[in-house]
Amino acid sequence: MLHPFMGIKDYGKVGMSVAESSHKLHRIGYVDRRLMKLEAGHMVARPEYEVKGALSRLMWQDASHCDQLRSRCKQLRMSSSAFDKSPDPNLELLMDEVLKSADTLQLMRALFEVVKPDQIRSARAYMASAQPIVDEPTIHLLKHQLMDREEQLEWGNEAVRHFTADATEKMVADADRWVEYLRNLLAAAGGIDGDLAKEEPDPELAVAAQLFELPASSTRDERFRSAVSKFKEFQFEDSEAGRFEMMMFTRFFEMSPAEAVACVHFQSEGKPWEFYLDTARHAWDEVRHSWFGEAALRVKGYDIYDKPNWTGWLDMTLQLFEPDEAYTHLTIAIEKAAMKYPPGKREEWEFCRDIARDPLMTTFQDFDWADEVVHAGFGQRWIVNDVHKGDLKQAMTSSAETVEKRGAYMAKFDHQGAEPKSPYAGGY
Repeated sequence: MLHPFMGIKDYGKVGMSVAESSHKLHRIGYVDRRLMKLEAGHMVARPEYEVKGALSRLMWQDASHCDQLRSRCKQLRMSSSAFDKSPDPNLELLMDEVLKSADTLQLMRALFEVVKPDQIRSARAYMASAQPIVDEPTIHLLKHQLMDREEQLEWGNEAVRHFTADATEKMVADADRWVEYLRNLLAAAGGIDGDLAKEEPDPELAVAAQLFELPASSTRDERFRSAVSKFKEFQFEDSEAGRFEMMMFTRFFEMSPAEAVACVHFQSEGKPWEFYLDTARHAWDEVRHSWFGEAALRVKGYDIYDKPNWTGWLDMTLQLFEPDEAYTHLTIAIEKAAMKYPPGKREEWEFCRDIARDPLMTTFQDFDWADEVVHAGFGQRWIVNDVHKGDLKQAMTSSAETVEKRGAYMAKFDHQGAEPKSPYAGGY
């Protein structure tokens, strides 16, 4: 005879009530939401290039986890407005302090020695306590989230070892004290799920940390030279080969738009939850596009550190635009424009397939095109419909104003008085 419950064991366990279940999930999801935002801010602030990309991926995964838990809590009779509030002032203080991590080592250790391991513990504890039939939807959700969370921790532990090896004794000592302080705050909350014995915060462990602020301009580590003006020191051949080379570098330089979207995400206040979910995805997509270009360049033997790395999109966002303006410029002036054919994203893909005949870049451009369709939809949703209440004409007028402002801003950084003109869709 087959097992009566498709192999589910402990079917006689009483488990937790709906209220207990939603309470614990709320706490895990709240931390995911706070992680999403602080990862966006530090993606902009941290200079180490690989960390920027990783933080953007973490930002998207944590946003996705939060969204899943938000939806599940709604099914468990918790309103979305209740879920969006802090469940515990001690958890709130912990995440406020994690944001203040003073350098990359402190941030990596805060994330991967304090917060994320306890999220994993909390998720496992929940699964062990839940009634396995009535709460199978949550168990299924958490089981799949744990795959992401454990992969994050594996990368994070490697990052901690890397930055510890390069740190001074003082930096390591400061990081040790920072972790001890954060662990004390976590203990005061009873762990992320609130199930552990609560400890009174020890004032002797407190660290006076400075408030986190976005940098005034872009950050890059010592391997890079940066440039606000695009393609500084580049000379592309006026040929199909030159165009192909320019396309690879255009993709590579999308790290700057990725940072700009993370900046918009971090600075925007009072938006609907879905805005933060979409912009977390958008920032991660732009990092992926940058990785498309970097992968193509590395495969072809380019030294990606040889020429100045373009940072103009982020510098423009930090110094020129308000958040809604920056997102208008990206999604309406650039990505919506890239839907036209020709040239458009379709033509870029066709060029790689039919003229350059490069299989790797053909795949990259195929997925770049698919992503840009999604991003144009974000512009429709958050700029046309939300900011301009559905008035496309007004949105296009605002878009044109951002183009004019960009031209004036960039002219200050280029000896020719303007940015080099890209022949590609949208003109990043």
